[in-house]
Amino acid sequence: MKLTNAEKAYRQIRHKIVTTTLPPGAVIRETDLMSELQLGRTPIREAIKQLQANSLVTITPRRGMFVTDISATDLTQIFEVRIVIETLAARLATKRINSDQLSRLRDLAESYKNTKPSDKEALINLDCEFHSLIAKAANNKFLKKDLTHYYNLSLRIWYLAIQSAQPEDIDVAAHLEILEEIEAGDADKAALRMKNHIEDFHRTIKTYL
Repeated sequence: MKLTNAEKAYRQIRHKIVTTTLPPGAVIRETDLMSELQLGRTPIREAIKQLQANSLVTITPRRGMFVTDISATDLTQIFEVRIVIETLAARLATKRINSDQLSRLRDLAESYKNTKPSDKEALINLDCEFHSLIAKAANNKFLKKDLTHYYNLSLRIWYLAIQSAQPEDIDVAAHLEILEEIEAGDADKAALRMKNHIEDFHRTIKTYL
């Protein structure tokens, strides 16, 4: 499906914010984005409006537009939501995943385990694909929407901490263990391993923020 200009703008600006190319608190200028993305004012404004709805952009009257700041409270509250919806997604995916999705999930888990812990960018990309695929396999469009939203907020925090994180902080076995429980059809254990994975992520991030 062909993307509209507003959707293109949204994806590109969101990527800049999530990867902290546009860091928390950065000023957002329409004219700069129009020039950089080669898009008109209307799609840029539509994208900004959506980003504001997704808690990634803050618009303050008479001051302007800014990338939303991140606080320790944000980290805790995002974690509280993620631990619920990610474990639910793992539970549902165990029951609903199809053979193609299961094969792709194994590829991602194996790639994650075989990637050097020092290659943090590659690990982030694989983690993103892994969680996205589990959300898709859960086959619940409302859950998938919320999971993607909170994952992106969490991912932005990970990008802030990534320069300080040590290779030993990264649980490279987590994905493979989650996969194995899904393959075994054990929804309770898949949900528990996902819960442990999210808790480990939270502890690591708190150390470096």
